[in-house]
Amino acid sequence: MSLTTKIAAILTALILTLSVAGALMQHRAFSGIFSSLEQNEAAEDLGRVTRALDAEIDELARVTEQYAAWDRTHHFVFDRQLRDGFARENIAPEMLRARRLDLLFFCELDGTVAGGLVLHPETHEPIRLREFPNTKLSDRHPALAWFDKSLGINGVQPLGIMLTEQRPLLVAASTVTGLDRSARPGGFVIAGRFLGDDLAERVEERTQVDFDVWQLDREILPPDVIDIVDVITGSPAPVLREGADGAALLVHSTYDDIRGRPTLLVRASVDRDISAAGRAAVASGALTDAALGLTVLLALLFALNLIILRPIRALTQHAVRTGKEENFSAKLDMDRRDEIGTLSREFDQMLAHLEQARSALVETARTAGMSEIATGILHNVGNVLNSVNISASLVSQRVDGLCVDDLERLSDVLAENASDLPRFLTEDPRGQHIQPFLSALVVQLGEEQRTIRTEIDSLASGIDHICELVKSQQDLAKGAKIVQATDLTERFDEALRITQRVHGVDPELVVRRQYDEAAELKLDKHKLLEILVNLVQNSLQAMAGSDGVRELTLEIRRLDDGGIALAVGDTGVGIPEENLVTVFSMGFTTREEGHGFGLHSSANAAKEMGGRLYAESDGVGRGARFVLELPEHAPGVAAAAEELDDVVVLDDDGGER
Repeated sequence: MSLTTKIAAILTALILTLSVAGALMQHRAFSGIFSSLEQNEAAEDLGRVTRALDAEIDELARVTEQYAAWDRTHHFVFDRQLRDGFARENIAPEMLRARRLDLLFFCELDGTVAGGLVLHPETHEPIRLREFPNTKLSDRHPALAWFDKSLGINGVQPLGIMLTEQRPLLVAASTVTGLDRSARPGGFVIAGRFLGDDLAERVEERTQVDFDVWQLDREILPPDVIDIVDVITGSPAPVLREGADGAALLVHSTYDDIRGRPTLLVRASVDRDISAAGRAAVASGALTDAALGLTVLLALLFALNLIILRPIRALTQHAVRTGKEENFSAKLDMDRRDEIGTLSREFDQMLAHLEQARSALVETARTAGMSEIATGILHNVGNVLNSVNISASLVSQRVDGLCVDDLERLSDVLAENASDLPRFLTEDPRGQHIQPFLSALVVQLGEEQRTIRTEIDSLASGIDHICELVKSQQDLAKGAKIVQATDLTERFDEALRITQRVHGVDPELVVRRQYDEAAELKLDKHKLLEILVNLVQNSLQAMAGSDGVRELTLEIRRLDDGGIALAVGDTGVGIPEENLVTVFSMGFTTREEGHGFGLHSSANAAKEMGGRLYAESDGVGRGARFVLELPEHAPGVAAAAEELDDVVVLDDDGGER
């Protein structure tokens, strides 16, 4: 593990520890606060509901007070002859609906009903209500018990809830006095509203709180409320419970009736927005701490890398490179006034002493550094020369095998019998074999000619490729690029043929071709062939001597951006993960007879073509795959004058455009 990795791991672990500790502390510090705020908010919501019910009752009280202060109401109660007209105008269903009343009663002082009407809580049609008979109300009736008849004065005005056979009823009552409020009361006016869906919706709209109301009757209460009803009725404060799904907070309380006894159970459901906001705040704080920690980590890494790690890395790489290349003329020249600067200057002085001791190698080292490109090209030329040499040897063998001696002997026989050639050809046994001999000779020479022509074509192709490789070094010096339409499948097959000519055909080798239909690009075909020959040769060498299945996969596929990916896969020795990049370094090789030029020059060639070459492997013994990605358009085709000194684009026939 490198020093950079160790320091990064230690700092990362420290920052993560601090971030986690900070998040836990924030959660512990703020969760109780947000929970308390949420409980207070829930209790306040329940209070808004009860206050809204109180407001409804107060509104009923104002209605009764208006009726009680009306002279016509006073006359109506005292003068029975006026009751029919007053009742038609005021104690009618449409009048109650207009005032959103479900009950309106006018009574004399002894409770005799002068007129009254009750509307159904759902249909709003007139009904009879057991608690409000049409004849007379009892002296102990909750709406009348507040008036002291013996003294003729009012007690506490009755406001509150009454339980009825229909639904709970909000009730308010006032004494009828007319405009002269000092006059003796002449009766009572009672108004009421059923606690039904309409009233509940109006309260919910006013309070923006979702709530439910039940009578304190275990038979109609929900099961989850029955379990805690004793706690609710015995607690002076609201009782809070978490909802079944955990998304809401349920707060419960009782509501007293007109006599001051707990009659209703009210439950408000409050979304746990405060807890959610608290969790979000804690999470945001944790993320902020993490972001701050990451920023500090990156800043520390940047500072350490800039001040310490990068100079040490440069010094280490310089030392390794110097030991590997034995190039003692290279100086680090690190301009620093600290310990690292002192170390680098001492190292440079040590190299200077070594350089003086080995001055004879200075020119050689300089030349080796300047000839890297030539070495790569010579390496590729060597690959092709092996194929050319084999073709030349085959041509030589075929030429040596031509039937020239037989033709010379035939010529001598014909010369000896030139004076009597017709007789010799027809009567002499030797002459009679000449025609079949010539026919067989023609066939044999034809086969030899075709074989020699094939080898000469291969030889010419190899020589042409060598010329192009040599020319590419000259083109590199003057910036020229040759681009033409290239069939990628042909280049792949040609690279395989060249490689098999050098290494021989392996009868147990399985070659799999996975080519897309659109496999043509405009590029430098010789540079592409140079890369493919190196990749195929590298894969065959990786599988050489393997006892397992030797499988070579040649793949051409279209990329999403329109480019092409060419891949060469094998089942060879594989590549360790740490070498997936260094395999392309100059001079890197794992073979004793290798030079480390092929993949390095191929990577450079891929870069010159605007693409990239990279390696993939699952590890040692699991094969490898080299992928060459090429853009849809070769560099310089679209904007040649801006990018390159000279771009030559060839048409499909090889002519310059």
